[in-house]
Amino acid sequence: MSSTPISTSENWLDRHLIEVPPHLAEAIRDLMAPWHRLHPVSGMTKAALYGFESVANNVGDSDSAIVLLAADALLTYAFEAATDPALGGSANFTINMARRIGPCGSIGALLEGVSDERG
Repeated sequence: MSSTPISTSENWLDRHLIEVPPHLAEAIRDLMAPWHRLHPVSGMTKAALYGFESVANNVGDSDSAIVLLAADALLTYAFEAATDPALGGSANFTINMARRIGPCGSIGALLEGVSDERG
């Protein structure tokens, strides 16, 4: 994957948040903030996984619903960015990403951990 200038990464997400409800867009930006300097795919994936983990650890918290929506949106955007040639994306990159974070990857491990804790 090629390195992408920070301005391109930030602009890519901003363009996708134009029609998102303001409260959700703010939650997405807040969740993404610690990783905004990474390549968009990496940053959005890390932010999404962090959001899912946060919700799993704070079920019932009043902010859980919006964080869950923001995490889901970021993971969706990460897959979209992974296919964007302007960001160095490709079908092969997207397939490899799905394998790394899918049911047998990061998300599967997170769900397994939550299941074990609540066992």
